[in-house]
Amino acid sequence: MLEFLRRSSPLRGNASFNRLWAAQTLSAFGSRITRTAIPIIAVGLLAASPWEAAVLAALTYAPYVLTGLLLGGLVERSNKVRLMIATDLVRFVAVIAAPIAWLMGWLSFPLLCVLAAIAGAASALFANADNAVLPRLVKDDQLVDANARLQATESLAELGGPGVAGVLIDLLTAPIAMAADALTFLWSAFWLWRIPRAQTEPDAAAKAEGEGERVLVRLRRDISVGFLAIWRCRPMRAILTATFFWYISAGFFFATFTLFMLRELGMSPSLMGVIISVGGISALAGTACAQPMTRAFGYGPAIVLSFVISTMGTLMLIPAALLPDWAVLFMVCQQLLGDAGLMVFTILSVSLQQRLLPDDQLARANGFNQVVNGAGMTASILLAGWVAESIGVVNTVIIGSGISAVAILPLITPHLLALKEKPPKSAANLLKPVPEP
Repeated sequence: MLEFLRRSSPLRGNASFNRLWAAQTLSAFGSRITRTAIPIIAVGLLAASPWEAAVLAALTYAPYVLTGLLLGGLVERSNKVRLMIATDLVRFVAVIAAPIAWLMGWLSFPLLCVLAAIAGAASALFANADNAVLPRLVKDDQLVDANARLQATESLAELGGPGVAGVLIDLLTAPIAMAADALTFLWSAFWLWRIPRAQTEPDAAAKAEGEGERVLVRLRRDISVGFLAIWRCRPMRAILTATFFWYISAGFFFATFTLFMLRELGMSPSLMGVIISVGGISALAGTACAQPMTRAFGYGPAIVLSFVISTMGTLMLIPAALLPDWAVLFMVCQQLLGDAGLMVFTILSVSLQQRLLPDDQLARANGFNQVVNGAGMTASILLAGWVAESIGVVNTVIIGSGISAVAILPLITPHLLALKEKPPKSAANLLKPVPEP
């Protein structure tokens, strides 16, 4: 079933990729602790209101907009692995500061917001560089395999991380549990440092691009390059439009999830963690299904089908909200369908972008993706906080779930549905010529 872990895979002998994979492994588990702990600290220890909880969630994603808009070119012109190491160290400091502040009696809601924003900005830079560096470490025909391995680790972390986080939080309190996550960033930095520097240095042309230009001129050009890279690529344009609406729906979900589970449904942190862990099982299955689905349905149809399955999972939140006695069952179904479909969609869409876009535009395109999706997520989180204050958490969950169905429509395009085989690198027939800026 897990054919991407087969012994014959060429990736087994790729030392640089395996170091990247090792860096991600423990850090992925630790990140689930902080992701679970921060909203619990806000709701449980600091008595945050629905609006405050929404603001905190928004500050986790808002940095994706700023870093994507302002720093995509920096990622393009930097040694991406060394940049990832720097962001790991920043995240270590931001995360370890929370338990230290709690022990010293300094922890407050504004401080928690500042730390969440710093960690979010560092994570945004890390994610952009991570996505852009992979084509430098593996061959084009190994991208799906490599992305499947990385996403499998994320799935295992989703399987075990939230459950462990819930137990640790129950036993040790949420701030102390976050200290374990902080150490995982040092683990990640250690393995990334072992990737040869020369292998991830930007090209001389990329380094020299924009030298001597004013900052605003260079920034405008970087934004234009990222926008045009996506806009000219018809399949990626459809995918970005769909994910924008998905992030709007997800914003409603993330803004209210902890309040919905703990207050409205009366679940404990441990039970919430176990339910989230169910999603890890289905996500792991999704990593194994990406390749078979492309063979069975074709590359583009597999992307569309997996997104539909994920949306069906999101819609399970509606009966969970309306029938609280059966809420655990529906939340399990939500995790099973939602995470499996989303995992296949993520693997295939990320691999498609890495194949279709030129390497020297990939980081700036990633930055544009972060701007669009981060803006949708941040705005919807804040809107959801206001809506929850006005009409209640349950009604907000129902509205957000319904929005997810709209996200399917942009994917119903011949440029995706007719894409049966993996396209060659920078496939010209999928690019729409437009004037250069």
